[in-house]
Amino acid sequence: MRARTAFNRLLALQGARVIDVLFGSDGITVRVALRRRLAACSNCGQVCRQVHDRAWRRWRHLDLAGSRCFIEYELRRVRCPDCGVRVEAVPFARPSARHTRDFEDLVAFMAQQMAKAPITRLLRIGWDTIGTIIERVVADHLDADRLQGLVMIGCDEISYRRGQRYLTQVCDHATGAIVWAKPGRNAQTLQDFFDELGTDGRASIKAISIDMNGSYEKAIRQSVPDAEVCFDPFHVVQLAQRAVDDVRRREWNDVGKSNSGHGRWVKSVRWSLLKAPERQTVRQLAALHEVQHANRRLYRAFLLKEQLRLLYHLPDPSLADDHLTAWLAWASRSKLKPFVKLARTLRARRDGILAAIRLGINNGRMEGLNSKVRLLSHRSFGFHGPQPLIALIYLCCTGLQITPPQR
Repeated sequence: MRARTAFNRLLALQGARVIDVLFGSDGITVRVALRRRLAACSNCGQVCRQVHDRAWRRWRHLDLAGSRCFIEYELRRVRCPDCGVRVEAVPFARPSARHTRDFEDLVAFMAQQMAKAPITRLLRIGWDTIGTIIERVVADHLDADRLQGLVMIGCDEISYRRGQRYLTQVCDHATGAIVWAKPGRNAQTLQDFFDELGTDGRASIKAISIDMNGSYEKAIRQSVPDAEVCFDPFHVVQLAQRAVDDVRRREWNDVGKSNSGHGRWVKSVRWSLLKAPERQTVRQLAALHEVQHANRRLYRAFLLKEQLRLLYHLPDPSLADDHLTAWLAWASRSKLKPFVKLARTLRARRDGILAAIRLGINNGRMEGLNSKVRLLSHRSFGFHGPQPLIALIYLCCTGLQITPPQR
């Protein structure tokens, strides 16, 4: 069997045939010719008859027996009626890429499963090269209609770098996938998402779950006024926990901080006040019993926090309205400044709190995806910019199925 025939069967390059095989110190170079005669523009795909010039170009392919393999082709530059002078499209590689489709799909498949450092050693490519390859693969595979037909979505921010660098991410509650991400965490960032949706896309949205971020709420009220804003239950209860801690700190300051025995005791009961009773240890429950008899203000703060948490565990969600009304009245007259302030905050967001209970949505799924994004960032040892991370998020958190090049 001739070498050309063997490599034709071995590589099975789409739309190309092997015309020569060269063995060198840097690896194996396989020269190919396209099966089609006419060239197509790499930008628009239009067939072009006028050839401007030719030049040899090579693409990195899958390794053969541990040796680098390169595909080499005399690439034509064509004069496209619409795009001007452009290089022709080749069926075995993506436009503007220096790696074949099979090689890039292998890199993307491995990036879904492992960190970048092992990929650089295994495939002998640069760190930044992996990022650019992922961006091309994601652009090729990402569903262009993922923003259509959204009904219930969640929105949250995540820090991707020191110095207050944030990404805003939007998740579809129906699929559990991230459908959009962009740097920033203000109203304009979320407004860009609604602008990208268009009029039809915004019309289908019925509910949006967010934390207490006022910037996001402002963008939602302006762009989708008919959609219900649902405030995440975790963040609502977290505000109550902070109020409890503020009450405890004031008590601690009033008794001389840790310079007195009572001050050290107030400091030691922190987790007994913050944790749910069913999750506390025996010692913490005993300390809570001491709080009940020794400090009525601290115990009142604990009861207020637990009553607000109970709002999300009622046997009948229709009771939530009356329960919240009673809680707001109790907190307002509790004579605990942090809870009086919290009552004003929650009263202004009452509709969003009750909507989250009625519709049964929260940002728990979003927080889980944030943990996965942090893992992607940590195992890559950070990113110099947001775009490579966004491409990796789309690759790993949108349900993309990358098939490794196997025949």
